[in-house]
Amino acid sequence: MDESILIERARAGDEDAFGILVRQHQDRVYRTAVRMVGDEDAHDITQDVFIKAWSELKRFRGGSALSTWLHRMTVNLTLNLIRGRKREQNRREQYGPGISTPPPAPDSSLLDRERTRLVWEAIDSLPERQRTALIMHRFEELTATRIAEAMELSTGAVESLLHRAKLTLLEIFQTQGMAPRRGRTQED
Repeated sequence: MDESILIERARAGDEDAFGILVRQHQDRVYRTAVRMVGDEDAHDITQDVFIKAWSELKRFRGGSALSTWLHRMTVNLTLNLIRGRKREQNRREQYGPGISTPPPAPDSSLLDRERTRLVWEAIDSLPERQRTALIMHRFEELTATRIAEAMELSTGAVESLLHRAKLTLLEIFQTQGMAPRRGRTQED
């Protein structure tokens, strides 16, 4: 069934139509949340997003895609959760680095698991908005325009966040020996 018809039916109180919308979007909402705050909180955030979406669906005007509207809610709820935890440093003290790290595949080698852990630690160390933009771009495969809508920023601001995040990660990876150093040669 066409999504716009499902939205209209859900606005009219059709719980079955809303249930279909939830099933269509819950995996992406969960993936975004889990990469930002970890598995335990991602389930709660996913549930909260759809509870909020149900109560606010009448306000959804269709100026953006439903998925963008849901992403915006997901980002806002996860950022609120993070901010409410005595800021980033307290989160690291309580849970340690790598809270967003997805579990490794059972057949992963020790080296692959260590590399994955280091990558997620580096991503976790990024400032909040850079990390959010990077996760949405690299893992959710959203365009800068869609990320801008979800984060309520300009496209240029998102592109700047992504650029700075990539530069920071490159520097971290170079320090860890996971990327070649780009040094000046004597001819420079």
